[in-house]
Amino acid sequence: MKNTILIVFIVATVLSCTNPKQASGAHAEAVEFIYQPTYQSSFEMGSDEKVLLIQEMHQHIINKDYDKAVSYLTDDVVFNLDNGTSLEGKESVLQFMKEAYSAVSINDYSVAVNFTVVGENDVEWVLLWDNGTIETADGQKSSYSWMEAFAFTGDKVSYLNQYAKPILATE
Repeated sequence: MKNTILIVFIVATVLSCTNPKQASGAHAEAVEFIYQPTYQSSFEMGSDEKVLLIQEMHQHIINKDYDKAVSYLTDDVVFNLDNGTSLEGKESVLQFMKEAYSAVSINDYSVAVNFTVVGENDVEWVLLWDNGTIETADGQKSSYSWMEAFAFTGDKVSYLNQYAKPILATE
């Protein structure tokens, strides 16, 4: 009897893992959106290797190895930063990193969400929601949440769109 229950449990577990429609709520009714999203209805999940590249790039920034960090970028990369400015070209991004990050430390860095999507246009994006505390040389600390979207050309980042929000202390 125990063996029968164990076999039924194993079969049920395997079937639930191999039927993605059942797990994703395939029985839910279709939603008619007011605004038609351009990626939501026609994207595929991308490569976890791209997520790892973005995590490595962030690790190099945190460790102040900016030359290594920009090695993940195309020569004509475009960064649209959270403050509304845009940077064009790898050298411009390198200069920005040196000026903006050399005098601060990034502490308590963590990632809340990171995944990749590929749209109909075959552009692969890493979508990243991360958090960290910026500490200045005089000990001032400010915590932030970022939302970043990195577009890839091959295995290099060709575009960044970034948003940031300060995390207010709740003490």
